[in-house]
Amino acid sequence: MIEVKALSFSYGSGGPKILKSLSCDLEQGHCIAVLGNNGAGKSTLLKCISRISHPQEGEVLADGGNIYAMPRRELAKKMAYVPQQSLRSHTMVFDAVLLGRKPYIRWDAAAGDREIVTEIMEKLELLPYAARYLNELSGGELQKVVLARALAQQPGYLLLDEPTSSLDPRNQHEMLRIVKEICDTQKIGVVIVIHDLNLAARYCDRFLFLKDSELYSYGGMETMTPETIRDVYGMETEVIEHRGYKLIVPL
Repeated sequence: MIEVKALSFSYGSGGPKILKSLSCDLEQGHCIAVLGNNGAGKSTLLKCISRISHPQEGEVLADGGNIYAMPRRELAKKMAYVPQQSLRSHTMVFDAVLLGRKPYIRWDAAAGDREIVTEIMEKLELLPYAARYLNELSGGELQKVVLARALAQQPGYLLLDEPTSSLDPRNQHEMLRIVKEICDTQKIGVVIVIHDLNLAARYCDRFLFLKDSELYSYGGMETMTPETIRDVYGMETEVIEHRGYKLIVPL
């Protein structure tokens, strides 16, 4: 699991704390939604877990090892991070996804690496784009390529920062369905920063609510209550069940 211990973070010396002494355990085999208002610290938490940002206090352990002391190659085998926005370049899609195999490649990509990339691209319906360039893709297509590259790392933990923000409704559900399927079949841990409570309720089984840069609650569907949503988001809702799915309905 990923163990987050008393994590505190602020931008700049003496700046306001974006995270305040936050502790939680993020288990493999679960799809975990990180929820909260804008500015609550959701993306910052992901960046600290993935070692993009370094906290002023606390530590993050992955399978018992301190991530800030790990060699970069070892950390890349443990976790893959997908940011909100990805840079476009004149790189072909297949080569961009193949970059996800970098932690395992010493000299050149082997046939096995290319097979893994092809399988992932087929699952994400990206094979028709294999010979196209990243700067020719739509925002949604590019987001799927970045996800494919992260999956090519074969990580134990997949960290996704608003992965559905550039996707239409059909592709939002398709992407999260694939992520959930990989989580369930490969028993990896998935941590998703997401704003849509209904998407979170449908595809995630753990919910980590942040409020004012602190942990408000963390647990299963029992934590997705009108009271929690009111306290965290400041809005009244009703949580109902329809065809076996929980739905959050604003009042």
